[in-house]
Amino acid sequence: MALDRNAFRACLDELDRCLFKAAAHPDCEGFHKDSQLSAVLTLLVRCCSLLRSLLQLFESQATDAFQAVLRTFEESWYLAFYFRSADQSANAAKWLAEVGGSWSPPIGELVAFAKARGVPEPTMGKDYGRLSEVAHPTKAAAYNSVTLCGVRLGLDAAKAEMAEELQNEEARFPDALYRIVWVILDGDKNFIALGITEKHLPRCAKFVGLDKH
Repeated sequence: MALDRNAFRACLDELDRCLFKAAAHPDCEGFHKDSQLSAVLTLLVRCCSLLRSLLQLFESQATDAFQAVLRTFEESWYLAFYFRSADQSANAAKWLAEVGGSWSPPIGELVAFAKARGVPEPTMGKDYGRLSEVAHPTKAAAYNSVTLCGVRLGLDAAKAEMAEELQNEEARFPDALYRIVWVILDGDKNFIALGITEKHLPRCAKFVGLDKH
């Protein structure tokens, strides 16, 4: 099913409004107070902003840049997920203080959390590894750019490969949006409250089929 880009952008608008409204809480003070809540909300705003960039890259068929920005989105989402745990206030404080390495998400801990919640084989580690490969100057990354150049030169083989890649990219958007919505709304007992409920995100809930998850 083709991505409804206007509906997707409307969902991002809805998320922006909710996140900024949540940031008015005294523990955040409009993103001006260093707190665990500020860390989570700031990262979620970044996730939404990066999704807008990804949509622009998808529309321009800049697939090599798309993969690099997608990795950045993944890192931001992992960290927002990690900092939502109440026991991560100290690590959130380090991130806010820009301590070296505090921006690197502990994938192993997130995978363990997912398994404890009933996900038998979380894909986070594999996804991150693959995206890391194509975001750095590796052979795989360079050949992605070769394919993109081949499309510009009108090569049929490159066009076929590009068509498949664009289908994969298009499928990423609903999943990425769902993951943001999940981090915001999930009521795990170990998560800090964000002050946002499903009633605040009706467009997003409908778009990702929240009632079916």
